[in-house]
Amino acid sequence: MKNVGLVMETIRNPGSSDREILAGMLARAFIRDPLALHVFPEDMVRQRRLIAVYRLYLRVFLRSGIVVTNNEQSAAALWLPPGRYPLSLAAHLRLLPRMAMATGLTALPKALHVLGHLEQMHPPGRRFWYLGVLGVEPYKQRTGLGSALLKTGLRVCDEEGTGAYLETAEPSNLPFYSAYGFKVLGTSELRNGPRVWSMWREARDTRDC
Repeated sequence: MKNVGLVMETIRNPGSSDREILAGMLARAFIRDPLALHVFPEDMVRQRRLIAVYRLYLRVFLRSGIVVTNNEQSAAALWLPPGRYPLSLAAHLRLLPRMAMATGLTALPKALHVLGHLEQMHPPGRRFWYLGVLGVEPYKQRTGLGSALLKTGLRVCDEEGTGAYLETAEPSNLPFYSAYGFKVLGTSELRNGPRVWSMWREARDTRDC
């Protein structure tokens, strides 16, 4: 993936310290996200559990997709290439023990319900890059890092002529993603939980850029 004005790097084989830095950053970035609040309503355990969850996310995306971050590792975008989302049943079964350890047994059913709900929202029959996570360290938010990471990934989508897809439960994200060409594909409400929006962006002809 290409540089779009800030120093970006694609992580393929990070050391354990890199993964810990990114997992902690993402946990802080999403500490008040509606889905995080839904799965982990207790403030005392949420950050610790989110760090464990994002360790697992990084493991999945590093194995099957791409992780793009800035040189300070204060922001990261996790993408899965076409055909890798939703995960297969076999992949889910392999991840289940690690997911149970990450969420704890009490929160595991709710976490699995959220994941299943999100996967059911995906657009069947379409080819797309999946933006699973886009997070920025809270004190670095609104400095252009998120936009730079997003543009980096979308440039690849455009070069390949492939759509981009994501889900979000944070209403304030809607205008942000809309500014980069995403449109709401559908909405759905979790059982006793927040509303989730699925968003789609068609690839743009790079000859017009």
